[in-house]
Amino acid sequence: MKKLGYCIVILFVLAVFSCEENPFPDIPEYDDDIDLHTKWPFLVGTAVPGARTGSGAANALNVNSPQHKLLKHFEVLVAENEMKPYAIMPASMPSGLPSTWTVSNYNWTDSDALVNYAKANGKKIRGHVLIWHDQTPAWFFNGSGVDGRATKQQLYDRMEAHIRIVFQKYGGDIEWWDVCNEVVDHDITTNGGARANSMYTRIMEDSGLTGIDRYEYVENAFKWARHYADDNGGTNVKLYLTDFGIERRFPNTTRSKVDVFKELVEYLIEKEAPIDGIGFQGHFRLYDHPPAEIGGWIDTFAAMERKDSKKLTVQVCELDISIFSGAKGEGSDAKMSNNVLALRLTDQADTYREFFDMFKTKHAAGKLDMVLIWGLADGHSWLNEHPVKGRTDYPLLFNRNYKGKEAYKLLVSD
Repeated sequence: MKKLGYCIVILFVLAVFSCEENPFPDIPEYDDDIDLHTKWPFLVGTAVPGARTGSGAANALNVNSPQHKLLKHFEVLVAENEMKPYAIMPASMPSGLPSTWTVSNYNWTDSDALVNYAKANGKKIRGHVLIWHDQTPAWFFNGSGVDGRATKQQLYDRMEAHIRIVFQKYGGDIEWWDVCNEVVDHDITTNGGARANSMYTRIMEDSGLTGIDRYEYVENAFKWARHYADDNGGTNVKLYLTDFGIERRFPNTTRSKVDVFKELVEYLIEKEAPIDGIGFQGHFRLYDHPPAEIGGWIDTFAAMERKDSKKLTVQVCELDISIFSGAKGEGSDAKMSNNVLALRLTDQADTYREFFDMFKTKHAAGKLDMVLIWGLADGHSWLNEHPVKGRTDYPLLFNRNYKGKEAYKLLVSD
């Protein structure tokens, strides 16, 4: 009997830990019976996680994943990782000159999974990202230049080849692209604004470019993207410059990242780069990012005008709202009681609604046309690993049970 008793206890413990249970039963959750995108006039999208992780719960394209059912809420899909350079470029440099590289040199399995799903289900697709200093194979930046880096011409040949190949593959199937991402440094005091840890910046400086001219590669990327999009049936494609932290001016400073970013956009306009709009990533923290202030910067960038009189459009392309707040002095060691968590989730819901109401106003004024949430369910958010590895965060609209949170409920309420 004693052995049987031990076995029963063990089985009970295993059963408890194998179940998906709400870890905070006093916090309300809701059925997702109203499709989110039907409640708002602008396009509402999401980053689709996990195609590279196979058939598990993290892969929302897997029909057996509990995340899969949440895709119905969104009309635009963007790959969380599957279209970044490292995901589609080969592991080593193809042979021959970059001008001879072809679609067959690249890896399309995971990106195709998203594109094919979107086409089959009447969804639109946003592309992320063509040119980024991060998550790009090392060979792309190696060459015969300073300290083994590529020369500017070697880099430009590879950039043009990469952009050409992507548009030869997808043409106009992907209607919006982040052409360049995160080219401005968050700490503008370290390098005059250009991203200090970017190999693009270093190679530009190796070639003798200084100041604003270090963004010459951004100008070229937009011109190549426009050329190869148009050349492959993508005249409908819109081209965006995207960054984080460009939505507000920091207190007690005379110059912030937003100022440097605005100078970059002005430079691109002066150079007649075919930029269509600005992507605000929108990785916000609760209490730290006032919706009214963000709205003011949407106004600023949406008022900027190309030489052909076309005004820029803003998209919020990676929206999530962390429950951890710098305004409340919460650093990397921040912990939270259940009571505080419940309060934060209510405040988070109110904040999401404030943002969406503001976005609706900007959409009505022709300044904003799309908002994408960066993920589906809290348990799979990148914020559980960043900026504090292993810290549990709750930044999205659906919880770890794949049920609607208060934020979802407010966004679908009239």
